[in-house]
Amino acid sequence: MEHDRGKPYSVLTRNEISVKMKKQINEISDIFFISKSDATVLLMYLRWDTLRVSERLGENKEKLLMDSGLESVVIDPNPDSSSEISLETDVYEFADDDDDDDDDYNDDNDDLIATPFCSHKFDTTYWREYLEKNFYYVEKIQTAISCPDQDCRSAVGPDTIEKLTLRDQEMYERYILRSYIEGNKVLMIKECPAQDCNYVIEFHQENDDDDEYSLNVVCLCGHIFCWRCRLESHRPVTCNKASDWLSSASRKLSDESFSLCSTKTKTVTCPHCLCSLESNTKMPQFLTCVCRLRFCSRCLRSEEAHKIEAVDSGFCVKTEVGILCEDRWNVCQNLLEQAKSDLEAFEESNIKKPSDLLREQDIMIIREGLMLIVQCRRVLKWCCVYDYFYTEYENSKKEYLRYLQANAIAALQSYSNTLQEQKDIVLTAATYEEYSFFRHTVPTATSNIGNYFYYFIKTLQDGLVDVKVKSYNGGAGPFWYCDRCTYANTWHDKECEMCYDDSASLVGELSDLSLNKVS
Repeated sequence: MEHDRGKPYSVLTRNEISVKMKKQINEISDIFFISKSDATVLLMYLRWDTLRVSERLGENKEKLLMDSGLESVVIDPNPDSSSEISLETDVYEFADDDDDDDDDYNDDNDDLIATPFCSHKFDTTYWREYLEKNFYYVEKIQTAISCPDQDCRSAVGPDTIEKLTLRDQEMYERYILRSYIEGNKVLMIKECPAQDCNYVIEFHQENDDDDEYSLNVVCLCGHIFCWRCRLESHRPVTCNKASDWLSSASRKLSDESFSLCSTKTKTVTCPHCLCSLESNTKMPQFLTCVCRLRFCSRCLRSEEAHKIEAVDSGFCVKTEVGILCEDRWNVCQNLLEQAKSDLEAFEESNIKKPSDLLREQDIMIIREGLMLIVQCRRVLKWCCVYDYFYTEYENSKKEYLRYLQANAIAALQSYSNTLQEQKDIVLTAATYEEYSFFRHTVPTATSNIGNYFYYFIKTLQDGLVDVKVKSYNGGAGPFWYCDRCTYANTWHDKECEMCYDDSASLVGELSDLSLNKVS
């Protein structure tokens, strides 16, 4: 489903990312003759922008060191009586107030730790709690770690952390790596959002405006996600719509705001032309719209469809668009999971019992086909959300979308059957002609279905422009256009002449057909 061109992103391990980070630190350290600890602090302070660090060090090294907390704190030897700074070294530790502890003070003082740039000393327990509470366990990455003293801006770097316990050092290394990934101003790096996945994706900047590839990223763990929002791949739906759909608030709206039946007013919306009709009673009744459709005020089905549905139960069921979309979503989700299971089963069978009849080329052909089915099933699932958000009040587009969906489902099912049949044939193939037929037929079918879904997605992302709806904008002119059939009516017509015409039998047939599909 993707074009055959180089991917604009790389999938790296955490070790590979760590090597890139350490190389950047070493370069700054070697060029400007500063310690690796100071280079780490400066790069983190300027969000890993090597060029900016180099420029600042070249322009005014002392000012940069002071701004980043890498200059020693000078204590005034003659402070005012009101000053809070003591001439003696400040010591912070967790100790009891008993006088017996005073004898142990000198011994414990040797274990207290301070940064190289200030004299505020803390014990290891204080350091750990301070770092965990303010940095390690905080969601937002900070550009600098400063001394625990609230009035001190001295930087805490690797040279200070290495005096702490091994556990503290490991947590600091993870935090620095996290800063390199999440706070990097130059490189576009993100972690794969899949559970228990340790891969990191680096997106090459020169291609960051390429829409086709910026949406979907395929990790080596098999997870496919959106680069922008890190949700699972959700084409043709935008990131905001995908997030709204997955949120519980959206599910609540499906029962309240997005129902075709109004619950706050005494009006009912026609399911065909979307005109509002007054309903003077809460009991179900048949209403006749200006478009000549007669439907039930409760279930919104046509009179014929309503009688068919209610003949057994004796009552109708209230129809809500959100529930229908959720039902289709669940069905598509089950089909997607089945496609994933088929792919996993194929991979496991090749590992446990590799076939002597299949070459590596044949295995790649089948694997690509199964992976394509998974991607197509995911697209069809998110088409339900597209239907929910974009076409709820546009019946013409809804009918066209359902038509495109039906064709896409049929095409995908046909391809899936072809792949399964050809896979069974090649496993029992005995002649060269049978292998040649498989190696030609399946890749051709894979390419065709991939192109089919590529243009299917493009049609949806373009907004189904082939269907003209809501063309009346209230502007000046000799005509007004019907929102349903786009017929040009004169301003003397209060109703659409085409929709209201009794001779327009085709419109009536299409109306019934549309309602039968929805019901």
